[in-house]
Amino acid sequence: MIQAVIFDMDGLLIDSERIGLHVMRESGLRQGTDLPLDRICHTLGASYQSSCDYYHRFYPDLDVHALFVTFSQLMKEKAEKGELPLKKGALALLRHLESRGIPRAIASSSPLHMVEAYLKSTGVLTCFSVFATGSDNLPSKPNPDIFLTAAQRLQVSPAACLVLEDSVNGVKAGRAAGMQVCMVPDLIPFTAELAPYCDHVAEDLSQVIPLV
Repeated sequence: MIQAVIFDMDGLLIDSERIGLHVMRESGLRQGTDLPLDRICHTLGASYQSSCDYYHRFYPDLDVHALFVTFSQLMKEKAEKGELPLKKGALALLRHLESRGIPRAIASSSPLHMVEAYLKSTGVLTCFSVFATGSDNLPSKPNPDIFLTAAQRLQVSPAACLVLEDSVNGVKAGRAAGMQVCMVPDLIPFTAELAPYCDHVAEDLSQVIPLV
């Protein structure tokens, strides 16, 4: 029985991944480095440190700290302008969970200040009582630590948690945490290779409602 639901944020709850790809490319261009979109896609769901290591490996002259500072500033501006909307079905699912008294957590590799800015801009910050974020300096997904931390803060057994994810790293992390996993694809489609990591696949968040 599901006792808690743990949400990823970017690309799952907030429609930010598509915009984020182009903002990251723009951030690189400001340093004179053209980051290919497929290379940026490789960092989806990864932590700040993991992403920094990845970019540094391919672009040793790139100031990766400055890259992410620029990226964060531009994305916060877009959030404040209302340009990062909720994904389809998000409000319906959140209202359903609230009506059932099912606690909700965010487990995102984004830093806490970004999580709060995005959720505040979409009006759903108060829908979540627990946050596990990149600010906790946990090992990056696909390691399970961020989901296990969220479950611990929710005071719910991992086996009783449902993870909602859109990324490959995310569904692998959810499975490694021993949780039930539902993939709601965004930029990356569900494929047969991901089947071992997913208990459910939904087209949008409204389709998660029957699961809880």
